[in-house]
Amino acid sequence: MAKILLITNMEGSVRAFQGAKESAGDVLAAVVLDVAQIGNEEPWNEAWSQRIAATDFVVIHWMGTGLSCDFLQAASKYMLARRIRHQIMVSDGGDDVLEYGVTPENKRLLEDYVQQDGQQNFQNALRFLASAYCGIAVEYASPMKMPWYGIYHPDAADCFRDAASYFAFFGHRAEQPVVAMIFWRSDWLWGNLAYQKAVLREIERQKMTPMMVFTATRGGAENGIPSFPDIIKKVFYQGDRPAIDVLINTFVFSLTTTGGLTVEHLKEMGVVILQAYNLYRDYNWWKESCVGLTGNEVSYAVAMPEFDGVIHAVPVSTQEERDDKTHWRRPMERRIVRLVEKARKWARLKRKKNEEKKVAIVFHNYPPTNSSIGSASQIDSIESVRRLLARMKEDGYRVAEIPADTKVFIDSLTAHATNDRAYLSEALVKQADGKLSAESYQAYFAGLPGRVRRQLIHDWGEPPGEVFRYQGELLIPGMLNGNVYITVQPPRGFGEDPAKIYHSPDCSPTHHYLAFYHWLQEVWQADVMIHVGTHGSLEWLPGKGVAMSDGCYPDICTGNMPNLYPYWITDVGEGIQAKRRSAACLISYLTAPMTTAGAYDEMEDLEKLLEEYIQFTQDDEAGLALLTMEEMIREKVRACHMEEEVPEDEDFRVYVGNLHVFVTDLKNMQMHTGLHILGDPPAGDELLAFLVELTKQENGRTPSLTKTLAAMYDEEYYALLAHSDRIVAGVGLTGGMLLDDIQGKCREVAEKLREGGFQPEAVERVWDLPWTKQLTEELRPAFGEAVRYIVTDIVPRLTLTTLEIDNLMRGLDGAYVEPGPSGAPTSGGVDLLPTGRNFYSIDPQKLPTEAAWKIGQQMGDDVIARFIKEEGRYPESVGIILWATTNLRNHGQCVAEFLYLMGMRPVWDRSSKRVRGVEILPLSELKRPRVDVTGRISGLFRDSLPVSVDWLNEAVKEVAALEEDPEMNFIRKHVMEEAAELEAEGTSAEEAWQQASYRIFGDPPGAHGAGVGNVLDAKNWENVDDLRDVYVRWGGHAYGDGAAGTYFPRLFKKRLSKMEITLQNVDQRESSMLASDDYNSYRGGLVAAVRSERGVMPKNYVSDTSDRQNVKIRSLDEELKRWYRGEAINPKYIAGMKKHGYKGASDLANYVAVSFQWDATSEVMEDWMYEAYAEKYALDKDMQAWMKKVNPWALQRIVGVLLEAEKRRMWQASEDMKAELQALYLSLEGELEAQADQVGGAK
Repeated sequence: MAKILLITNMEGSVRAFQGAKESAGDVLAAVVLDVAQIGNEEPWNEAWSQRIAATDFVVIHWMGTGLSCDFLQAASKYMLARRIRHQIMVSDGGDDVLEYGVTPENKRLLEDYVQQDGQQNFQNALRFLASAYCGIAVEYASPMKMPWYGIYHPDAADCFRDAASYFAFFGHRAEQPVVAMIFWRSDWLWGNLAYQKAVLREIERQKMTPMMVFTATRGGAENGIPSFPDIIKKVFYQGDRPAIDVLINTFVFSLTTTGGLTVEHLKEMGVVILQAYNLYRDYNWWKESCVGLTGNEVSYAVAMPEFDGVIHAVPVSTQEERDDKTHWRRPMERRIVRLVEKARKWARLKRKKNEEKKVAIVFHNYPPTNSSIGSASQIDSIESVRRLLARMKEDGYRVAEIPADTKVFIDSLTAHATNDRAYLSEALVKQADGKLSAESYQAYFAGLPGRVRRQLIHDWGEPPGEVFRYQGELLIPGMLNGNVYITVQPPRGFGEDPAKIYHSPDCSPTHHYLAFYHWLQEVWQADVMIHVGTHGSLEWLPGKGVAMSDGCYPDICTGNMPNLYPYWITDVGEGIQAKRRSAACLISYLTAPMTTAGAYDEMEDLEKLLEEYIQFTQDDEAGLALLTMEEMIREKVRACHMEEEVPEDEDFRVYVGNLHVFVTDLKNMQMHTGLHILGDPPAGDELLAFLVELTKQENGRTPSLTKTLAAMYDEEYYALLAHSDRIVAGVGLTGGMLLDDIQGKCREVAEKLREGGFQPEAVERVWDLPWTKQLTEELRPAFGEAVRYIVTDIVPRLTLTTLEIDNLMRGLDGAYVEPGPSGAPTSGGVDLLPTGRNFYSIDPQKLPTEAAWKIGQQMGDDVIARFIKEEGRYPESVGIILWATTNLRNHGQCVAEFLYLMGMRPVWDRSSKRVRGVEILPLSELKRPRVDVTGRISGLFRDSLPVSVDWLNEAVKEVAALEEDPEMNFIRKHVMEEAAELEAEGTSAEEAWQQASYRIFGDPPGAHGAGVGNVLDAKNWENVDDLRDVYVRWGGHAYGDGAAGTYFPRLFKKRLSKMEITLQNVDQRESSMLASDDYNSYRGGLVAAVRSERGVMPKNYVSDTSDRQNVKIRSLDEELKRWYRGEAINPKYIAGMKKHGYKGASDLANYVAVSFQWDATSEVMEDWMYEAYAEKYALDKDMQAWMKKVNPWALQRIVGVLLEAEKRRMWQASEDMKAELQALYLSLEGELEAQADQVGGAK
C-alpha cells in the first residue's frame, strides 16, 4: 500500500484531503492517507521520525510563514537529511528549503490545486500525488479554475462579479443602506455558509441590502490571483464611488499588516468597519466563559484586526463537534442581530443629514459631584466640548447655543440636574430635561435576559429601584441644546450602597444606570453618543472581557449605538478596553503640555546656596565662609523638608553633593503645565517646551538633541544628572548648571526654528547660533539630524493634532477613522503621532518582547540589589501589580520582571517573534535564589493578556517542581510549606500542591477594579484592616491551573502575609501616580493589605523605565514625594491648571484627594505636605477667589479632604489652620446651597 502523510495546523485542510479520498472511491483504494492535525507546540520525537520514514510522500500544509515553529524545523531537517520526498506549503517560505524530490513543475501544480481549492481540485491533487510519488497509475485532471471572488446570495444560481449586476438581481433601492461582509472563499467553495446566510437574512430583515463577498486576501500577477484592492474596487464600488455603507470583516489577523490592503485603500473606501469572528470553542464554553475567547483568539481575531481601524468585534458563530470529531459552525442568532443593528445605526449615521442627527455628549463624572464634571485624564474636557459644539454648528448640526466660555458652560450644566444630589433641588428635578417613567423602565426591564433581571433585583431591588428616582420617575441628568443632549454618566453604584464595596465587587450597575442609556437610545433616540475623555465606567461594567453576550452590561448599555470616544493616546490598555467592550471608535488625543519642573520657592534658594558652596570649595581661603554657609544650607534643607530624604553625611561636601543631585533630579523631572484641548496643537511657549521634552530621548534612530549637546562639552548626559555637583572641566559650571545651559540651548534651537516658520530651510538659521561652532565634525551630523527631525517630523505631526476634531466629525458622519498606534510620545515615541486616530495596541502574544525582557532583567536585578543593601539578605517573596495598559505600552517589561525574579525566561518563535513558551534559567546562570513572586493582575490584564496569564502560571508550576535546595528556590520552599499545612487540614496532596502554587490573583470573573478607591471615597472605613478586607474581597480570586477566578481569600492572605516587597513600575512620565486613584487602589491597596497581614510596612519599590537608557529604582515614598514636589505644589503646574478654569480646579482637587488616599494606604504624606496643600490650594486668597469663581465645588472638596485627614489623625494641623479650614468649609457649604436654590428657582 502506498502512503501519503498530511501534516497541517488547519482543520479545513484535513477535511479537504479526507473528503477527496472518500469521494475518489476505489480509484485511490491503494493509497493510505495518513492525516495529522497539530499545533505550533507539537514536540518532535522518535515516533514522528518513524511515521515520516514509513511514508512515500509528505505534504505539510501550514498556516504561517516559513518554518515558524520547532516542529517544522525539526521535520524539515530530518526529511532533508534522509532524502524523504516532501513539500511544505506556507504563505512565505523566505530562504527556507521547503521541498525535496519535487520538480518545480510538480511543486507549482500541487500549490495550484490547493490554491484553486474545492472538492474536485483536492481529489485531483490526491490523484496527482498518488501518480507522481506513489507509483500508482491513475489519471488526474489539471486544476479547475474556480472563482477567486464573488458576491454570494443563497437565492441566486451563481455568484456575481460586480455591484451593478448584484444590485439588479437583488432589486436594490438607492435609499436602502448596503451592508457588506467579506468571508473566506473556501467557505463558499465547500458550502460552509451557515453563519453567512444568517447574517445575510438578518440584514434583509432589517430592511437593508446585504452584499456577501467571498474572496482571498492575498493575490497578485505572480500567482494569477486578483489583488485584494482590485477585488474591492470591483465589488464595493460603482464607478469611482463606494457602493456600500458599512463593511463587516470576518478575516482574522490584519488586512493591512499582512499585505492584503493598505490603510490608504480603507481610507479611500471611507466606510466604518465592524469585525465579526468565529469562535473555535463551542457555545456552552463561550456562554460560561468570563473572558469570552481563548488567548490565541484574542490575538488574531481581536487585537490584530484593530490595526485596520475596526470599531468593534462581535462573535457570529461557535464551533460545535459532531460524534465523529468533525466540526460545524453554529450561528449565534442574537449576536448576529446585535451586529447587524450596529451596522444599521452606523449606516444611518452616514446617510442622515447633520441637521437631523441627535448627538448625546456624555461627560464622565467621578466622583459624582459638581466638582468633577468632565473628569478625564490630561484634557480640558469642558473647553474641548465647547469647541466641538462650535464645530458642529458650523457643519450644520442643530446646536441652539455655544457657551461663551467654560464658566458659562458649567453654569448652564449645573443649572440643570446633575449627579450631585447634595445640590439637586425640587425645582431642578421638576424642570429636568430628561426623565423616564417607572412604567417605561419596567417595560424595558422585562425585555432583559432573565439572569440580568434576577441580578438587578438581587442587587438593587425591584425595578425601577430607588437610585435617582424622584416623584415616580428616574431622572436623566443633563441639558438639551438643540439636537444635542449634554449629560453626565451616572454613578456606577458603589456610592449608593457602600456595603457592596465589601461584599459585592461584581454587583450590577443600578437600575438607573441602565435606564440612562436606554433613555438616550430608545426614548430620546440619539443617533450617536460621544464619551468625553479617559475614562468612564461603561467599559468596566461586569461581563465578558471580549465576545460579549446580551447578558454583559457594557453590551446592554451600549446597545446598537455608535460610540465615539476621544481617548488619551498614552493610556493604551484602557483605550483598547473601551474599544472592545463599549464598541468605541477611539479618537486619540495628545498628552497635556509638558516641560521640566525647575526649581522654585525654598528649593530655588537652596540650589543657589549649594552652587555657591561648591564654587567656594574651589577657593582654599574660603574656610570661614564655608562654615557660615553650612548652617544656612541646613536651615534651607529644613525649610524644604528634605532632611530625611537626604540625611547629612559626616563629610559636608559629600552631603552637599547628595543634595545637589537630589535637587537636580527634581529640576529635570517632566511635569505638566496645563491641559490639552481637543484638536488644539501646542503653540507658543508650550510648543517650545514640548519640543525640548520630545527631543530629550532618541526617537528611533534619530539622535537625542539634549544628549548631543551634552557631548558637545565632552560629557555624557546621564553622568551630568548622576554627578550634578561636579564642576565640569573647561566650563566652570557644575553638571546641574550645565544641564540648565543645555536645556536653554535646546530651547534656542526651537526658537530659531519657530522664527523660520518650522520650514525645512529654517534649519540653516540654527547654525547661526554662535555656540554651534563648538560642535565637532563628529557631532555636527547628529546635531543636524536632530534639528531637522523637529521640522520634518515632530512639528508636522503636532500640527496634525487638528485631526482630533476632524476625525471626531468624520465619526459623526459615520465614516472610517484611520487607525494609529498608541503609547507615550515623550518616551521616544514621536512616531506614535499624530493623534486623532482610532488607536490600536500590540499583538499580545509577543509579550514580552526581547527588548522588554532585557529591561525586565535590569529591573529585577535592581530590586534585589536595593533590598540586599537595605536588609542585608535576598528577598524571599515579592508582590507585583500587573496592568495591561503598562505592559501593552512597554511591550511586557513587568511580565519579564516577574519571570526573571523567579529564574525563568521567555522563548520566542524565530520568525513571528511571538512567545511560544518559558524555560528555566539554571541556578548556575542565575547566580542567586529564585524569588517567590505573586502577581495581582487587573481585570483588563486577565481579559486582554490571557496568554501571559498562562505563561506566568506555567512558570510558577515549573519552578515549584524543581528539585532544588529550598533556600535557593523560595517558590518551592513556600509551596512545600503551605501544601503541607493544607494536607494536614484534610486537603488531598494533589489539590494542596495546586492551591499552594497559585501566584496570580485578580478580580472576580467579569469584574474590574480593586475596591480601595471606592471605599476611601465613600469614607466607609476605619483602619488599614478595613482596606485589607476590601482588597482581598476584590483581588483574592485565583487564576491559573484549575482556577478561573475562584475566590481563595485565605490563600491570597497567605501570599500577602509573606510579601517583603511590593512593586509597581512606571514606564512614562506623562501621568502622575498622584493624579489618578487607580494607582493607589491597586498598589496602595496592596501595601495596605500587606501592612495589615504582616503587621509591618513592606519595602515598596518603583522601577522607572520612562527612559529606557536610564532605568531607575526608587522607593514608593521617594516616587510619590518626587511627584508632589515636582508637580503638585510647583507654581508652574498650578499656574498651568489655572489657565483651564473649571477643569483645572477640578484636577487640582483630585490631586489632593488622591494624595490623601495614598496616605491612607501607604503612609506617604507628612504634615508639611498637607500644610502646603492647605496654604497653596485652599487658604491662599487669590486661589480662593479664583476657585470660587470657576469651581467652588472643587474648593469645597479640597477643604473637605484636608479636614478628613485631620479628623483621622493623619495630619496634625495647627489649631489656627484647622479653624480657618473649618470656617471656609462652612462658608462654602452655605454659599453653594444658596446658589443651588437660586439656580433651581431661576430656571
